Amino acid sequence: MKIAAVIVNRKGSLRIKSKAWQKINGVSLIERKISQLKKIKGLNNIYVGTNDLRIKRLCKKYNVNFVEREKFYCDEKKCTPNEMIKNMLSFVDADYVLWAHLTNPFISTKNYEEAIKLFFKNKKKFNSLFSTTTVKNHFWSNKKKPINHNPFSKKHIVAAKLEPVFFQNGGIFIRKKNEMKTDGRFIGSKPLMFAMDELTGWDLDYEWQMNVARHLKNKKYVY
Repeated sequence: MKIAAVIVNRKGSLRIKSKAWQKINGVSLIERKISQLKKIKGLNNIYVGTNDLRIKRLCKKYNVNFVEREKFYCDEKKCTPNEMIKNMLSFVDADYVLWAHLTNPFISTKNYEEAIKLFFKNKKKFNSLFSTTTVKNHFWSNKKKPINHNPFSKKHIVAAKLEPVFFQNGGIFIRKKNEMKTDGRFIGSKPLMFAMDELTGWDLDYEWQMNVARHLKNKKYVY
């Protein structure tokens, strides 16, 4: 049984310029993610798919597979995520895929190993795994309906005592390669959630978040 990790990237990122090369504590996001994945026990291969040819040298340094992505599959306006996933997996030799994103810099090697262990322990009941961030707060729908609390109850419940709500943070997806490649989806019909706290699962989308992430690392709030 082969397990491969996949990272995709494209040059010309808009919200965070040169996203892959942004550094936390002197290490770029792309190198940080490759380094984390390289330490996973039982992982057979790592594939990095990108149209940024500068990353090829980094892949050689870490002895991981470099996949040069075609222009079409890097164009989010023309190519759907499903098409992108199917294309990338056509280069991957594995039975199972761990899809990782470099914009979740604080998901550690240990987190990945725990997710893999949890998935394979439960794979008879679940056909995929995805990471989530646990949040406790007073949530409302866009129709002004309370989701996880009753604002009119006799006693107000503080956020810390509410039932948690989970959102998909995009950090980890595990699924059979052939199934993921067939429908182009990260998540199967019977998914297992792998929950983590807000800092661990933080997905960096904007420049200000990048700056905060550097501060958090410097102050040793995160891995």
